[in-house]
Amino acid sequence: MDKSSPNYSLTKWLPGLVILSLIGIAAVLWQPLTVLLGGERDPVKLQSEVAQLGILAPLGFFALNIVQIVGAPIPGYPVQILGGALFGTWLGGIYSIVGMTAGGLISTWLARTLGRPFVEKQIGPETLTKYENLAKLESLWVWVVVLTVPLGDFPYYVAGLSRVKYGILALAILISRGPFSFLISWAGATSLQAPRWIFWLVIAIILGIVVLGYLVKDQLTGWLDRHIFHRLQ
Repeated sequence: MDKSSPNYSLTKWLPGLVILSLIGIAAVLWQPLTVLLGGERDPVKLQSEVAQLGILAPLGFFALNIVQIVGAPIPGYPVQILGGALFGTWLGGIYSIVGMTAGGLISTWLARTLGRPFVEKQIGPETLTKYENLAKLESLWVWVVVLTVPLGDFPYYVAGLSRVKYGILALAILISRGPFSFLISWAGATSLQAPRWIFWLVIAIILGIVVLGYLVKDQLTGWLDRHIFHRLQ
């Protein structure tokens, strides 16, 4: 990539932008986070702190979802649990899935704008080589299947090397990851008021689903290889 080009500058400064964004988000949500992570875990006080922030609270959480996908080494599930705790099941779920969709589309746009070298830097050349056939996919339902498999967030970057339309990708994200986002948000919402054993039961169920997904990930990717990828070669 030409070092004098705007694309090179964006690639160079992206990690710094991610760090600055995280600092800003932490500053915005600092008071609610202090209450949430404190010993009392007072739901009334937490809601009061969130209400005092006004529109900044959902905007900060929305930004956190985007940054988490675009470049921050933060797992998505704790962020979605946080959304449920701060905003309740429905608003937390909505903010999570909208932020997740925006983050996925921004990652795709960055990959499409900055090209393959940027994608290799973000996800690693080995991962890109293994899954680069994803870039040949344009069907909505195939992308739904791909995003349902627990592969992480790198498919968004590979999608940037494809010709899949942003609208199709956004719909695939909503269909594949939306329902689970609401379940995790519900766990976060109940964590402050329900008995602890209910909270931990829900967490155990969610973790069980996640672990099961990772245990069968090889079988699922093998199915993708047999039924989808080999047709694209």
